[in-house]
Amino acid sequence: MKPIVKKVLQSSLAESLTSPLSVDHYLGLIDSKLSINEPRGRIANVERQTEDSVTLTIAPNDNWVTPRPGQHILFGIDLDGVRHRRCFSIASAAGDKRVEITVKRNGDGVVSNFLVDHAEEGQLVYLSHPEGEFYPNVEPPALAFLLSAGSGITPVMSILRSWIDQDCLPDVVFMHYATTDEDMIYTDELAALAEKHSRLTLIIRYTQKHGRIDGETLDREIPELADRMTWLCGPSGFMDAAQELLDTRTTKPIFREQFESTRREAAEGEGEVHFIKSDVAASGDEGSLLEVAENAGLNPPYGCRMGICHSCKCRVSEGTVRDLRNNEVHEIRDTDIQICIHAAAGDVALEI
Repeated sequence: MKPIVKKVLQSSLAESLTSPLSVDHYLGLIDSKLSINEPRGRIANVERQTEDSVTLTIAPNDNWVTPRPGQHILFGIDLDGVRHRRCFSIASAAGDKRVEITVKRNGDGVVSNFLVDHAEEGQLVYLSHPEGEFYPNVEPPALAFLLSAGSGITPVMSILRSWIDQDCLPDVVFMHYATTDEDMIYTDELAALAEKHSRLTLIIRYTQKHGRIDGETLDREIPELADRMTWLCGPSGFMDAAQELLDTRTTKPIFREQFESTRREAAEGEGEVHFIKSDVAASGDEGSLLEVAENAGLNPPYGCRMGICHSCKCRVSEGTVRDLRNNEVHEIRDTDIQICIHAAAGDVALEI
């Protein structure tokens, strides 16, 4: 959409002419991918990685903002008339015009399982702007260590691809843990990159064959580990074990991307929750504040439901809340919290 056209459609005149419907409603009659402000896209390619995972390439609209390496998005898709949103890491390089995510089957996960089984080219999807601080504003180091496990490989792939695309690949060791070779994704691409780039050392470990990460393996396989800046991503148990090993072997920065929530207390609350904008009140004893809102018929945004993606962040005007990760109680006012990991510990007023 040309800037002058967008400016006209964002004007108060356009809003008044389309009222009571929105400008986006009429744009959708032309192409549902079109929007004044919302990033949307269509699936441009579906590539099966393993029996339980697929890589989706998405062509976004003009509202898409170029991400930094290793960031994530809130991905939305309409299923049976209901919009479901989940958080996925971006695997594509920072400068790519298209967005790549890799989705793995996830137990009872509605969105993940649908995409693995039924994703098709041309499907409309909804995107958030990219978020995350996995790769802060740092210059590529002279020596780097990329360490991942399972689907934690996706944001690490984004970092590696970005370095290569920007012609600033450091001396990097990429170590990835998968359960078996059948669970390994990006196998062919990584092998080709390692063959092409002498500064990239690729180490693949299969836990069923090689066991879990340990200090002996790091000492043997990673040269100059003490001098390498590290990016670490994977399941929480893997990352905690790796962090403990790395802390005794390097003083260089270690950047982590959490893929699983930390331990949560039982989601029980108390008091009354007042949803100010909706003029709705509900009992706070029905779980997390997100669950209380949903049980009250409201539909606040959310992604991971685990306190990782921050999609459910909402302002508390005033009230007492309990952090479900550590059971700590806080009296707060005019403060943003993640409502999926907080419960009412007294009366709470939320700006929903």
